[in-house]
Amino acid sequence: MRDFMQRVFSKSGISPTGSYLPPAIHPSFTSNPEVSIPNAMLEAEMVMTGALSDVFARTANCRSSFWSVTDDAGLGPQDIDILVTCASIFCPTPSLASMLVHKFKMREDIQSYSLGGMGCGTGVVGINLCRDLLKARPNSVCVYVPAEITSACYYPGHEKNRMVANCIFRMGGAAIMLTNKASLRSRAKYELVAASRIHLGADDEAYGCMSWGPDSIGINGVHLGKEVVTSAGATVTAAVTAIAPYILSWSEFGRAAFYAAQRKYAVQKGSCCRGNASKQNLSLVLSCRLLGGGPEFKPEWTRCCEHFALHAGGYAVLKGLQKGLDLPSEKMIPSYACLRDYGNTSCSTTWYSMAYIESQMGVKKGERVLQLGVGGGTKAGVNCWKALRDLRVDHKVWQHLERPLKEADLPRGLEGSGKVRDPLMAEWGDNTKGATDGVPTHAA
Repeated sequence: MRDFMQRVFSKSGISPTGSYLPPAIHPSFTSNPEVSIPNAMLEAEMVMTGALSDVFARTANCRSSFWSVTDDAGLGPQDIDILVTCASIFCPTPSLASMLVHKFKMREDIQSYSLGGMGCGTGVVGINLCRDLLKARPNSVCVYVPAEITSACYYPGHEKNRMVANCIFRMGGAAIMLTNKASLRSRAKYELVAASRIHLGADDEAYGCMSWGPDSIGINGVHLGKEVVTSAGATVTAAVTAIAPYILSWSEFGRAAFYAAQRKYAVQKGSCCRGNASKQNLSLVLSCRLLGGGPEFKPEWTRCCEHFALHAGGYAVLKGLQKGLDLPSEKMIPSYACLRDYGNTSCSTTWYSMAYIESQMGVKKGERVLQLGVGGGTKAGVNCWKALRDLRVDHKVWQHLERPLKEADLPRGLEGSGKVRDPLMAEWGDNTKGATDGVPTHAA
């Protein structure tokens, strides 16, 4: 089993010297990992209060858009009207939202919600809930705190499709402040241009491909089925298609109109052909049926958005998203950087990627960031953020970098099958060749 886990980790895209685990399950601290509610709560308090404390520290100097992420706006715990937390596996009573209300002594009339069981995509999908709550409550401030608590989801059993999660998931979290207060627009970083969410849970395969529960002998763990990649791909495609009309550039609208005209012409020609079964018309009829009546339009997303923050669920997940969106490697660096240094932090991965973009690359006023998350259910969400001012933010999580990462800095290359660069990781992979045959080496 150790060889299997080394094989999975060697191909994960995670640095062997980076990412974080809590002491209760960290092999450097214990040889007997302990999954318990007290340990999980300690991790939750450390991650979630740390992230929220950092947000309040950034907003401590003055007190004074719509659907905007704010920075340095001078807001404290007593100014929060709405609090939303999410953690897929760990759902204690009192809730994680109540824990934060208690720690930060928030107001008695605060609207608090604690989301659970929604998987990795919640970090993006949850913005829909925050937006709708703000629509229902004008002139308010909302804080969103997504995190996954690894102490609660560690799997001590021996089923391979549950052991993969141990190799990839890491501790981490984020805190995001949003508001619909017009008075805070000048302090906001982004405006939410558009958001979409898709849930394919009605499909049996999509519903069962990823779950949390007992194995054959009753040990709980995260089950990752072979259908994860297929189901996640279909969900992402639907989510991207849903948001496309709201974020396409004028040039892409022009291309879409051209493709639509071609498809209409092909359908008309195909209708004429169906009454004639001659060989010369057969290929046209087949192309009309297979392509739905002409060539398929595929947007050039780099013409619509300048930056991309995609769910770092694993190397295979990011490669699939890159291929599906047809993105150049340089646009993928923020997401691969998150995977390299922090692993799969579940619902908070895309926020680490956005922090990388702000810290290492900078965002200019008017530029757009496409944020995409996908997780169990299966469900996916896409948010498009527009920068309201020039941004160069010194985020603590990326202060260890002396310069922006390049493709050569990643544990695995981005070209072809992705060469494993780290000597130790490559040795693990070579020594355990074939250990993962038939088992997915990814997480959503």
